[in-house]
Amino acid sequence: MKKIISVSIAAILLVMSVFSVNAFAADTTKTEALLDKLNTSKEVAVSLKAGDIPLFGSNSNASDTVYIKGDKAAYEYNAGFLSVRVVLDGDEIIAYLPILPFIHVKLESSALGSVDIWGLIEDATKITMGVLAYVDTYEEELGGVKYTVEEFNDRAQVTSKFYYQGDDLKLLNVVDKQTNSVQNTYFESISFDVDDSVFELPAISFDLTPILQGLFLALIAA
Repeated sequence: MKKIISVSIAAILLVMSVFSVNAFAADTTKTEALLDKLNTSKEVAVSLKAGDIPLFGSNSNASDTVYIKGDKAAYEYNAGFLSVRVVLDGDEIIAYLPILPFIHVKLESSALGSVDIWGLIEDATKITMGVLAYVDTYEEELGGVKYTVEEFNDRAQVTSKFYYQGDDLKLLNVVDKQTNSVQNTYFESISFDVDDSVFELPAISFDLTPILQGLFLALIAA
């Protein structure tokens, strides 16, 4: 369960870092617009590309998606035919396979504790706003695709570039000159309209926690 929480919170914090912007930028950026939308909507779904995984003799595109709406949250790992969803609603933490919704596993609710998700988002936003400084906005072609790029830095060694197609964020590129490291995060989608059905638990389902708990935890840790 701790792995599930760490994956979900890490995804949330990663996404929130994308919404960071220098408060003294001359013009409103696409990143600022995303931040404003987040703070007013109180619901968001962020899907990140998780790369290709070998599945049944071929590679399958995998993704990690975090859903938040009010005090509800869900995490889904999707690799095409194989996927697992974890729903957090109040004190209930239920994991199940969408292709087999009539069986589920209950995970340790005590491991979650009292987590203020929107408080975490607000704190992460404040921290990154104080670190990143707006540099410039320009056009760049990458892999034959044209993007609008918003560039930021930390006033030192780290440069962050946010690649947009229209208003949709597609790539976050972070280069640390001090360590010569490059990190790319690919976004499938960011939505501020989350359907309530995402958090609905199977109407009729059997609790197979003793049998399948290990399987669910292994899939989520993949």
